[in-house]
Amino acid sequence: MEKIIKCSQKDHKELEAINFCQICNIYMCNKCDKIHNNLCSHHCTYNPKKDLQEIFTGICFEDNHPNELKYFCRTHNKLCCAACISKIKDKGDGQHYDCDVCSIENIKEEKKKNLNENILKLKELSNSFDKSINELKLIFEKISQNKEKLKEKIQKIFTRIRNALNDREDKLLMEVDKQFNNLYFGEELIKESEKMPNRIKLFLDKNDIIEKLWNDNNKLNFAINECIKIENNIKDINKINDCIIKYQNNSNALKCNLEEDEINKISETINKFGKIYFKRFEFKKCPKDISENRKYTLSGEYNIITKIGPQTWMGTICTEALEKSKVHRWKIKILKTHSNRQIMVGVAPIDFNINSSSYNTCGWYYDIRNILYSGPPHNYSSKSANLGEAKDEIIVVMNMIEGSLKFIINNQDKGNSYTNIPLDKPLAPAVLMKNTNDSLEICECEENIK
Repeated sequence: MEKIIKCSQKDHKELEAINFCQICNIYMCNKCDKIHNNLCSHHCTYNPKKDLQEIFTGICFEDNHPNELKYFCRTHNKLCCAACISKIKDKGDGQHYDCDVCSIENIKEEKKKNLNENILKLKELSNSFDKSINELKLIFEKISQNKEKLKEKIQKIFTRIRNALNDREDKLLMEVDKQFNNLYFGEELIKESEKMPNRIKLFLDKNDIIEKLWNDNNKLNFAINECIKIENNIKDINKINDCIIKYQNNSNALKCNLEEDEINKISETINKFGKIYFKRFEFKKCPKDISENRKYTLSGEYNIITKIGPQTWMGTICTEALEKSKVHRWKIKILKTHSNRQIMVGVAPIDFNINSSSYNTCGWYYDIRNILYSGPPHNYSSKSANLGEAKDEIIVVMNMIEGSLKFIINNQDKGNSYTNIPLDKPLAPAVLMKNTNDSLEICECEENIK
């Protein structure tokens, strides 16, 4: 139930307060508020219902601290009372015991000085604030649209999965019906067998009549036709008996291979299926005139690069340079590679020519076969990297402060492979690939370290 705040005036103590004066520290009903506005129009007033968080009474904000705020905590930039700075830590007391605390008189001049500076800053900010709010609204609108598109995409993918599961379920159920009917018999045999007793009785009753027809040439075909019916009925009875014997011999012949291990694997795959991450790495696309021998494709959804041309080296590089004065880390996941494992990862100048064939002389690379290649000043060619061969994951660490590059292979950090890399040109992540259909994914592994 909402608490009703009453007027501070004794004569109006039964009336609900509509305003609070921060200067006078009083709650006012409608009558008092009119008088107060006439006398003290420059005072700060707040609606006690709408602006409760803005109301300052001079009393401590903490529960069970009915004390005046006479102290200031520099550590938290917060006013506090005697209970807040108490050495006794009990019932919410002593929150600021270990902080840098002073009396409000001691902070007066410092805050007064800051006030003038902050008022100027506030004026500057307020001039462009409407524009900032509108810009923020537009950004939020775009974010919301992207969020809904992402959710819609996930829903479509899982609808496809559900439809595939439903289709598979329907096929298995139909297959069960088909196999049972083939191995045993269908429901129509039961319906036919229920007619058999009457048929048998009918033919037994007809036996004397049929016997008399054999000597009548005009009725001979009738007699033979009745004999054929009796023979067919005998076949049908034998068929029923055969089905009974067949079922007794094969009652457990049909099984459905839905093993618990298989179900667990499917469930585990579903639990791991999909991932959400911010796309960061944009790579240069192949120019239209690039040689077909070095063609590759880029996936827009995931940071995946796939070699699609014949077996010739190709290279690509990020469109954005690495920020200076930072340590950058990114992860390379090898998704598919030929048995000869010809993939190189590293960094290169941002003006790296992806239509050139001299890749390893422009940049600094680790070949996943445990080899280093680079251009000047190192000029490495088939130099042992002393890192081991990469299995499926490589972490690249480029230090843009000191110009060093290292590769963490198989979770082992063996230090820098390159030092004194020139930083006079902007550098960016680069990859080189040779074999058709080889593919890898690039993603951030940690936040950049300042």
